Parts: sequence; C-alpha cells; structure tokens
Amino acid sequence: QRSAANSSCAVGIHGCAAAMFSQQPQDLVVVAGQPVTLPCSIPGYHGVVLWIKDGLALGVGRDLAGYPRYTVIGDHGSGEHHLRIQRVELMDDSVFECQAVQAAMRSRPARLTVLVPPEDPVISGGPVVSLRAGDPLNLTCHADNAKPAASILWIRNGEVLNGAMYSKTLLRDGRRESTVSTLYLLPSNIETGQQIICKASNKAVPNGKETSVTIDIQHLPLVNLSVDPQPVLEGNLVKFHCSAKANPPVTHYRWAKGGSIIKEVSGDTYEVIVDHSFFTEPVSCDVTNPLGSTNVSRNVDVYFGPRMAAEPQSLQVDLASDAVFNCAWSGNPSLTIVWMKRGSGVVLSNENLLTLKSVRQEDAGKYVCRAVVPRVGAGEKEVSLTVNGPPTISSTQTQQALHGEKGQIKCFIRSTPPPDRIAWSWKETVLESGTSGRYTVETVTTEEGVISTLTMSNIVPADFQTIYNCTAWNSFGSDTEIIRLKEQGGSQGSTHSTFLFFRFRFSCALLDGGEAQAFCVQHGRRFELKMTWFTTLSLCDNDSKVGKCLPSAMTPVMPFCLSFGAALFRVALCLCISICRPVPRGWRQIHLEGRKYGASSSPQLPLPPDPVYNQHKREMFLFYLIISLSLSAESLPVAVIIGIAVGAFVALIVIMGTIGAFCCTRAQRSTYPLPPFHPLKHASTGSPRGHNSETQSPSI
Repeated sequence: QRSAANSSCAVGIHGCAAAMFSQQPQDLVVVAGQPVTLPCSIPGYHGVVLWIKDGLALGVGRDLAGYPRYTVIGDHGSGEHHLRIQRVELMDDSVFECQAVQAAMRSRPARLTVLVPPEDPVISGGPVVSLRAGDPLNLTCHADNAKPAASILWIRNGEVLNGAMYSKTLLRDGRRESTVSTLYLLPSNIETGQQIICKASNKAVPNGKETSVTIDIQHLPLVNLSVDPQPVLEGNLVKFHCSAKANPPVTHYRWAKGGSIIKEVSGDTYEVIVDHSFFTEPVSCDVTNPLGSTNVSRNVDVYFGPRMAAEPQSLQVDLASDAVFNCAWSGNPSLTIVWMKRGSGVVLSNENLLTLKSVRQEDAGKYVCRAVVPRVGAGEKEVSLTVNGPPTISSTQTQQALHGEKGQIKCFIRSTPPPDRIAWSWKETVLESGTSGRYTVETVTTEEGVISTLTMSNIVPADFQTIYNCTAWNSFGSDTEIIRLKEQGGSQGSTHSTFLFFRFRFSCALLDGGEAQAFCVQHGRRFELKMTWFTTLSLCDNDSKVGKCLPSAMTPVMPFCLSFGAALFRVALCLCISICRPVPRGWRQIHLEGRKYGASSSPQLPLPPDPVYNQHKREMFLFYLIISLSLSAESLPVAVIIGIAVGAFVALIVIMGTIGAFCCTRAQRSTYPLPPFHPLKHASTGSPRGHNSETQSPSI
C-alpha cells in the first residue's frame, strides 16, 4: 500500500506538493445528543484521508465500521472528507485531526467539547412535603450527571430564596458532576399550600430544568366552640357547635360536661336545655385527627336566681361575745346580699359575713340572709341567734284585779339558757311552785319564753298594798321585777259617784280623725280628772301602753274640775297645732260634743236631770268658741292671741261655775245618789244605754 500511495503521489508529484487544506476542523462545543460535523477539505488530493481521535485512527478512508455513529461525508473527488457524528455522546468529547496520508499533512487539532445537561432535578420528599406545624422546613434538591456541574436556584412566588447550602460531586467518569442544594426555612416563614421550585441549569440548558414541591403543614385540629344563644335564662334551649380545621382531617368528636362524657352525642353539634350547672360546669368538645386531639371548653352565661352555696348556721353565744354568720350565694348576673334582723328594716351587712360585736340579749332573734339577682329572682335563709345571759323579765309593773275575785299577776321571763329557778316573794313569803294558802304559782314555757303566774283567790284590800317580787335565775345571773296589784276600776270606798264626760273630735295634718275625751269623776268627796286620747286604730287610757295618757287627780269641786279639764284640753290642742303646723286652707273646725252621763254598774244607766246639764251649757259653749277660734287661725301666734283675749272671760266663768257647783253638788249628793261607775267601760258607747228622759228627777 505504501508503494501504491507513493506511486500515486509520484504520478502527480507536483500535485501532492501543492495539496493543502481548504477546510480544517475547528474547536466545537456541542450538547450531548445533538449531531455535529467536523469539516476537512483538501482539494486536488486524491490520496487516503484519516480521521484521528485522541491520536487513534478511526478507520481508513471512508470506512469507519467501528464507529456506527461516525460517517465521512462530502465529495471525495473534490477532496471533501467531513466527519459527521450522529447524536454526540460524552465519549465524543475528544480531540480530532484530519490527516492526508500521501501528502503527509495533518489538520490542526480540533477540540470537540460535549456538554451534558443535568438530569431533571429532584426534591427529596416531593411532590408534597409534609411537616408538623411549628417545625422548620428542610428541602434538598439534587441535579445529577451534568457537565459542567449544574447550578441550583430556589424560587417561591417568583422570588429567589437565598441562604441555600450548595455542594457538588465529580462522578467516576471524571467528566460529569452531581449537585446538591439544601434550603432551610423557619416555621414563621412557611405556609401550608405554598409551592417551592428547584431550578437546575448549566451551559447545556441555560434556561434550566425545574421541579417543585407543595408544602403541607399538618396540625392538630383547630377548634372553635360556639354557644347560641348567650346569655340565656335557665331552662331554655342552647345549641353548641364545634367547628374544626384539621390536617389530616378530623376523625372523631367527643363531648363532655364538667368532665363527664356525654355518650349520646358524637357529631359536631350538641343541643340541650341548660340549668344553673352550665354556668359553673363547662361544656367541652374534644376533636381528634391522626396527629392527636384538641379540647375546647366553654361556660354558658346562664341567668339563674340565687342558690345557696354555703348555708349559714344558727348560733348560740355568750353575752358580750362576738357572733359571726357566714352566708354564701351563687347567682347570675351578680347578686346582692343583704343581712337583716327579722322584723327590722335595717340592713346589717351586704357581705357574706355578718359580724355582731359584743352581742347583747336584745340582739337575740331571727336573722335573714337574703340574696337578690336583678330581674331574675331572690332567695333567703333564716338563722337564729341565741344569746346566753342572765334572765330578762318584762312584765307590767302595775296589774289589776277585782276585790273579792280571783286575781293573777304574770311575770314574763326571757332566758337563755332557760331559768334554773323562778320565785315569787312578798312580805315574808317565798313561793316557787305549787300552792300556799290563797296563793298558787304556775309556770308555763312558750316559744318566746317562760310565763310564771301568781294566782290569788279572794282578793282582799291588803293585796292592793302588797309589793310582789318576781325573780328568775340561771347560770349567768338573775333578774327581778317588782309588781303591784291595783284594784280594777278605781276606788270602791264610796257609794256615791258622779261622772261627767266630754268628747272632742279634732283633725289636723298629723292626727286626722283623732278624738280626745275628758272624764271628770266624783267619788264621794274625791274628784279625779282623766284625759284619754284616741286615734283611729288605738285607745289610750290609764292602763294602756299605747298613746299618751294624761291622768291627774284633783280635789276641787265639780265645776272647777270641769273648767280645768277644758283648759287642759285647750293647751293640748294648741300643742297639736304647733306640731301639725298650719295648712293652706286653715284648720278644720273642731267639733265638740258635750254630754253628761250619770252611771252605775247596772245595765240601765240613768242620767242626771236636765238642769245639771243646762247649768254648764255656757261653759261648754265658751269652750267650743275658744277651741273653734284657736284652731281656725292660720298660725300659732294668732291662736295664742285669741286665747289671751278671752282668758279673762274664762276666769270669770270659772269663778261663777265654782260658786254654782257648790250648790249643785250638795243638792246632787242628797237627792241623787249613784252607785260606783267605771267610765272606761262605757266611753265608746256614745250615749248611755237605757236612757229615758222621763225617769229624770225634775227636782234637781
């Protein structure tokens, strides 16, 4: 062959000497997988052309049987010997030469650089990366088998995320590299549903290759428990709704009240009629998903009336010590607590605690702890305070009895602890129980206290002169009450009695409808003026504890007694004027009724004759005039002036009445004796029973 080549070149030696490359292969950069052509043209050369790859011939002439992807192309007669490589591979990354063997020519070395794009990037854990809420996010992206090594970018919402860590590794073929990039994100910088892109690029793929992952933040159920309606009145229907957001989804609902499971309900809604317990015992909804469970509870704003939380206890304390009551209520809305003593309107405390300092015996009794919830309801609890101390005796110091009849004296004793001993004593006698002569002692225990009664049979005058002593003892001390016995109905020593009665009805701002009465009674030679005040509902007499009684005893003759009584009434009514004050239309006129009564103990009550009455008509008329004028005045000074103006005339009438009364009284004593009379028994009748004007004696 060498000889043939030489002979060929020898044939045209000049032509060989003149042959040269019109095209030589150049350095090329090509992406793997693409075709490439390395040019080689030697015009006029008709010898053998070899392609050399990294110093090794690929074949002789156009025969490249060992490289199926390689082909020599071009017009051979024109000296074109181009090397065509189909689908360049990484192994084609070499230095190529074109040689004209007979001409002993070689082209310049041409570097064929093969670029390999990275494989599609892969994010570990993708395409959905799940993590628990509150955990940081670590993403790793691989871009392998690239030449040159790929660069990696992290992109979220069109923005490049910085701070990723980058590393690359050279593969065994010494040409390709793998790249790894790690991105770290804080929990506050990530949201569920976000997409994060990993983009890998090199010279082979300038636009890069992308892959993405979706962030899936998994969390326990997020629960909202609603109550409707609220606030609500006790006894009404309430609906609880448990709405939950969870990733992964909810798998189970569980309801409870006050820690007790409600087995009847399993869904997300619970309906119930509420009572006061829902105010203090919360309703809870427990929601579960594969990550765990979340429990949410709510109290219901239930309006309910007072309910006892701490019940107060009755107390028994010693005298002068402290008493403390504790009373606790619950209610909604906020309630008001009031401590009061039963029967009194005084508020003692508005707190749960009621403290009574240094208690006295009058502090004993019932105490009420009352709670009020506005517009909802009220409740109360009563307790007792018992004060240990010496007995307390409360009895009327003067008690009445009838001569010759059986009489009783009562002694009422309050004592805690109960009295150990009760004794009656008079003169030289002491009697605790049982009977001694005419005297008997009986003791009765009631809820209020102890009543000890001294009963005397056949009352004698000496009993009215005796002082009776009631004494009670217990472990804390004793108390004594002195009681006198009074003859009922006054003195009985005279068989003659004369009774004159005046009633005055009056009206003023404070005592409208009141009534006053004057009793002027003659008992033998003794005269007594009794004044009695009446109100609409009560009577005041010498033996009553209601009102103001103004008794007095006088010894003048009857007319002076009458006149003095009129004067006292005038003073009393003027005092009423000063208390009541004038009213715009003046005082209403006082109506005076003058009546004369003679009385006896018999049902038929005869009257003195008319002349006795007529004798005092002038005084009564004058008195009527004085009172009418005084009370018709618009002010107290005017009333006083009117009273002074007629004072002299009143004195004259008194003197005249006194002189006439001596005669009248002496005649009355001798001609018209009357049995004893008890005025209070008939004061309210208005007129004597059995009155008969025909029975009156015309001689008086």
